[in-house]
Amino acid sequence: MRRPLILLVCTLTVQALLGQGSSNAGLAFERAKSLQRGINLSGWFGGSGDLSQQHLEHYITAADFKLIHAMGFDSVRLGVDPALLTRNGLPSSHNQQVLQQIDHVIDEALAEQLAITITVFPNDDYKHGLANSARAVDDFVLLWRTLAEHFAASNADKVFYELINEPEVQDPYRWMGIQARVVAAIRRIDPKHTVIASGANYSGLGDLLAIEPVNDANVIYNFHFYEPYPFTHQGAPWGSSEWVYYKDIPYPATPETLADQMKHVPDDLARYYLFLYGAAGWNRQSIAARLAFAAAWARERNVPLIANEFGAFRDTADAASRARWITDVRSALEENHIGWAMWDYCGNFGVVKRTDLEIVPDAAVLQALNLHTLLPHNGKHE
Repeated sequence: MRRPLILLVCTLTVQALLGQGSSNAGLAFERAKSLQRGINLSGWFGGSGDLSQQHLEHYITAADFKLIHAMGFDSVRLGVDPALLTRNGLPSSHNQQVLQQIDHVIDEALAEQLAITITVFPNDDYKHGLANSARAVDDFVLLWRTLAEHFAASNADKVFYELINEPEVQDPYRWMGIQARVVAAIRRIDPKHTVIASGANYSGLGDLLAIEPVNDANVIYNFHFYEPYPFTHQGAPWGSSEWVYYKDIPYPATPETLADQMKHVPDDLARYYLFLYGAAGWNRQSIAARLAFAAAWARERNVPLIANEFGAFRDTADAASRARWITDVRSALEENHIGWAMWDYCGNFGVVKRTDLEIVPDAAVLQALNLHTLLPHNGKHE
C-alpha cells in the first residue's frame, strides 16, 4: 500500500522540478529580449593589450553610451581580461578597484537603458591552460566565484554573465564539462542572474551544434558568425595567413567577379581559397539557410539563442559589400528569431569612427542594422 504513495510523492517532486525548470527557462527567454540589438565594446577592459588606468577610465565615456542608445542599440557586451583581476590565477589585491570600475560601467549602461553582458575575455595563453590544465580550470572556476559574489546584487534582469569569449578548447566534451562546472559554481552563489554559454573552440555555428545544453534552465546560448572569412576578414593581419592577400573582395561574389582580384594574389593556396569563396554561392539565401541550423538547434532544446558577434573588417572591405553582408546576416538572424550583437563599436570592425573631437557613426552600417542614422557627435576622448 506504501508504493503508490511513494510513487505519488516522486511524481509530484518531478513535476515541481520540471515546473521550476520551465519557469527558469521562461525567465531566460524573457531576459533574452533585452539582447536583440547589441554592440561589442571591444578593446576596453580586454582585447587591446592596454590595461592601463588611463585607458580603462577614458576609452569609452558617457558620451559613447548616450550615442549607443541614440543609435538604437539595446545592449552592450564588455570583455574583461582576467589579468585585471588575478595574479597567478588567484584573485589579486587590485581586483576590487577593477570591479568597482566595472560597476561604474554597468551603471552608465543601465542609465542609458542598455542591458550589459560581462564576459571573461582572456588571451591565448589563458585559453591554452583551460584546454590542457586542471589547475587552470580550477582557477577559472574561482574567477567566476569571485565575479558572481561581486555582481550578485546587480540588476539580474539587465546584467548577464557570459562565461568566456571563444574558449578555444577544441574538445567539445572537455568544454561542456568545464562549462557545466562553472555554471554550477555560479549557482551556489547567485541563483538569479542569467548565464550566457557557448560552444567550444571559437564559438562558431559548428561549435554550437556540437554541444548540448548545461543542466540549468536560466541560460542563454550564443554563437559567433563571421562566415565567409575570406570576405569578413580580408586584409586582417591575424588568423589565417591568406587573409592578408585579400582586399576589396566583393559580396556577393562569383569566380567571374573575383577574376581580377585573383590575378593580384601571389600565393597559390590563397588564390584557391578565394576561388572557393566565389564558388560557394554566398548570398542572403545561403546565409539564412545556414543560420536556420542554429535556430533549429535552439528550438529542439527549448533554449534561447543569440549571436553576440558578427561583423566585417572595415579597413580593407569594400564599404558597399560590407553593408550588404551586414544587412543579410542581421535580417537572417532576425528572421530566425535570434538576437544579435555586432562586432564592434569603434574598432576596425566598427559602427563608428572616433577622433579626439568627434564620434562619426557609419550611416551605411546603421542602415544595414536597421537602426537610426545620426550626424557626427561631439565627444572628446582625453
